[in-house]
Amino acid sequence: MVEQRHSVKDEGDAANICGENVDNFNTTWSLTAKNTLVVVSCTGEYTGNASRYCSSDGKWEEPSYIHCISKSIQQLKEQTAKLLSGESDYNLTIILKDLENITNDNGELRSGDLLTSSAVLNDIAKYVTDHKEKLEVDQLEIFGSLCDNLLDERNHQQWKELNDEGSGGVTPLVNAVTEYNDAFNEVIDSNYSLVVAKENVVMQVGKASVDEITVPDRLKTSNSWIAESATEIKLKKNICSGLTGYSSTFYRNISSFFPEYLILNGEIKPFNGSYDVNSIVADFTIHGTACSNYSLIIKFEHLLGKYTRPFCGHWNFSTPNTVNGAWSSYGSQVIDDTDSYTICEYNHTTNFAILMSPGKTPSSHHDPLSLISAIGCGVSILFLVITILIHFVLWRYLGNDRTKTLMNLCVALILSYILFLAGITRTENKVVCTAIAVALHYMFLTDFALMLAEGIQIVRMVVIVFPTKSIVHKLIPACWIVPACIVGISAGVTKLKGYGNEQFCWLTLESYLIWAFIGPALLVILINFIIIIITVYKMMTSRGLAAKTLKVKSKIGLKSICVILPLFGVTWVLGAFSVNDDLVIFQYLFAIFNSLQGLFICVFHCFLNKQVRQGYRQYQKRRHANRMDSKQSTDFSNLDRPKLRNSINDNIRAQKK
Repeated sequence: MVEQRHSVKDEGDAANICGENVDNFNTTWSLTAKNTLVVVSCTGEYTGNASRYCSSDGKWEEPSYIHCISKSIQQLKEQTAKLLSGESDYNLTIILKDLENITNDNGELRSGDLLTSSAVLNDIAKYVTDHKEKLEVDQLEIFGSLCDNLLDERNHQQWKELNDEGSGGVTPLVNAVTEYNDAFNEVIDSNYSLVVAKENVVMQVGKASVDEITVPDRLKTSNSWIAESATEIKLKKNICSGLTGYSSTFYRNISSFFPEYLILNGEIKPFNGSYDVNSIVADFTIHGTACSNYSLIIKFEHLLGKYTRPFCGHWNFSTPNTVNGAWSSYGSQVIDDTDSYTICEYNHTTNFAILMSPGKTPSSHHDPLSLISAIGCGVSILFLVITILIHFVLWRYLGNDRTKTLMNLCVALILSYILFLAGITRTENKVVCTAIAVALHYMFLTDFALMLAEGIQIVRMVVIVFPTKSIVHKLIPACWIVPACIVGISAGVTKLKGYGNEQFCWLTLESYLIWAFIGPALLVILINFIIIIITVYKMMTSRGLAAKTLKVKSKIGLKSICVILPLFGVTWVLGAFSVNDDLVIFQYLFAIFNSLQGLFICVFHCFLNKQVRQGYRQYQKRRHANRMDSKQSTDFSNLDRPKLRNSINDNIRAQKK
């Protein structure tokens, strides 16, 4: 134990010390120098030490009572330890009642009390798992009241303290409830259920023979807080024999007391503001091995609005290298989601909740944006095909280096759009999703490479008026090979981790892999933006336009920019603004302009293109000329046919004579 010590030499030291303070538990903290951790003995009927840190700016941080334990609770922990070891045979019901009475006190419990009480409940759960004869029907009510006391709002700050200090938060208590309820199922021997409905927790343990079990029981919980919640669990049994034992628990207010860790692509990642638990936590367990094939359908009511990307989570207690587990999405999928609820399907049982991303696009905009993207991509594919067909037919008149690059860009964009529409949401199979994410990464990089190639050729035409040497035979292969190298290196370094997640088959935003796309894309956009400036400047200062009026110059410059922009990918700049939820208008602009890129290419490089129109006129003239030649040949043949017949007849008559 470290005693409190302080020393104040003069008034100038006042800014460097924490003043005397009495906290909520009536512990007095004396004057202390900054950057000092103070440890004192717990006061009253408590064992252990309390600690508090005086920060660098001379302010007290919140005290830690994680090692302060009530002597009464400590005594109960010793009794349950002896129960587990077989040293003693204490009455289980009495231990539960004693702990219920202690935790029912109006005063706040220390964080150490909560941690030790959870340990007591875990000991009891382990004990009854092996000694089910010690279970009694009325114990479930006592157990539920005890959990309700521990989860009371007056103890929320202490649960937060346990979570912040890396002690697993509320997870030890949740684990004890799951194990105890599973063991308690042995008490029920018929088609029946017991319900314990408290202010902070609702438990239901029972057995049923029906094909579908739904909890909570709305009739037995009509006066409980759970009656006002849309959250419910349905067990759909496929292969089950006899009575199916089950247990469920709904926790009202513990969502923020779980450690904020998530298993993504096999790695444990902190939330870092990317996710929040946005539902109550619900537990469901099937007793024994009566069911070998089943599914759980859980409807989660959202706690907060303006959250997107629902993530069907469950708490995995066995996650390695963690205090008491992490959130995971293994064995789950989103069936439906709206502004107010999300429906998930699971193929296993445990503690469940919905994780969602805050501060993103409001879910009310999700469907319109998806529809705009789908329609835009479909329209783009159609007009890109039209662009290719027009250039194929008029290739004799339009074939040049720029046209070759444009055709490659059209093909790449078509492949990108098809792959995006068909595969971006194929998350049900991880291998397929990873392959789609890799393919999309490659195709999008290829699109940008070909956009850069367009920029390079345009700037060569402007700066080098009559380029003597073609570079297209090197430029186009590079546009397909360099992206493959980038994707290959990225996939090799990351071992495919970060390709695809539970929401989309794309590069995960939580990993640094996303920069393998953003980096090259931003570089291409920057270079092409500079090329646009150079091109417009050269055009405006050329001899042909120097004498023109400002109105004419502006009109020509605007037209040039409209022609160039669809090829250069500059509209992707809107994507940078679309990340902000407050600027949802940019999300719509981003979806519209990028999904309709193919339409803009067709309009400006086919329908409004002077060379294409000239080529079409030459094509029509050629067709007309061919038709005239064919007609003249036919007419000439028809005119000569009578003369030929007369000549043949003369020859025949001559032979006869």
